[in-house]
Amino acid sequence: MSTLQTRITLGIIMFAVFFGILFLDTIFTTDIGFMFLAVMAGGMSLHEFYHIAGKNGFSPFRISGIGIGGWLFVSYWLSLRGHSAGADCHFFRQEIILILVFWLLLIQTFTRGTKDAIKNISVTTFGIIYIFFLLSYAISLRCLPQGISILIMVLLVSKFGDIGGYLLGRKYGRHKLAKVISPNKTIEGAFFAIVFSILIAVIFNLIPSIRVMSLWWSVLFGFVVGLFALLGDLAESLLKRDANVKDSGQLVPAFGGILDVIDCLLVSMPVAYYFLTYFQLVNI
Repeated sequence: MSTLQTRITLGIIMFAVFFGILFLDTIFTTDIGFMFLAVMAGGMSLHEFYHIAGKNGFSPFRISGIGIGGWLFVSYWLSLRGHSAGADCHFFRQEIILILVFWLLLIQTFTRGTKDAIKNISVTTFGIIYIFFLLSYAISLRCLPQGISILIMVLLVSKFGDIGGYLLGRKYGRHKLAKVISPNKTIEGAFFAIVFSILIAVIFNLIPSIRVMSLWWSVLFGFVVGLFALLGDLAESLLKRDANVKDSGQLVPAFGGILDVIDCLLVSMPVAYYFLTYFQLVNI
């Protein structure tokens, strides 16, 4: 099976799993399945990030980072349950951050001494912010009115833009977009990615039962979210190139790791949330 065929097959499977979990959550009027999926994806992605950091000479506290990052994520989810996403709830729970700082200082002191203390603690903390904090906006989107529709829309706009850019960029791409960061990405591919994102946003909002916004707003939404999804992909590529690795992992054949799958969403979801709330396209 070719790489493209593998991508298509696994892509369909991953979409089916995601939509299946959302469907079950809808039937049972809950979001536990979605939260569990998000925590699993976050934990595996953070493990892959720490692996990338390790390739670049850092020694993050992997178990502590994943454990406390997951704790912060679940705490945020619990704080939003029964409230709107605009409620006074915060991802950075003060007591957990206090424990994180003290714990990292403690284990650095008693297990590694003074060597690379700043680097070890900093990269551990950055991983939590990059993965779990940005991923927490999936919960924020889910808790908005029409949250399931919004979440699906953001996913489709981000990922189909990525797919469109990949397929048409391979065929028509001639001019490098960011050669040092991602040698295979082209300006033409980026253009097609944004066009696909706009088309998906428009098509999604032409369906009365799930529409979130008007036609003109959907064009702007598709452009902005598609653009930042592309930047999210480039951001992860920047980290991988710094560590001289091609993929974040090998868990998903033809894709790489879980972080390679969700990298665009880590940036597009926060942007989508603030786009919807700033322009008051949803009532919170």
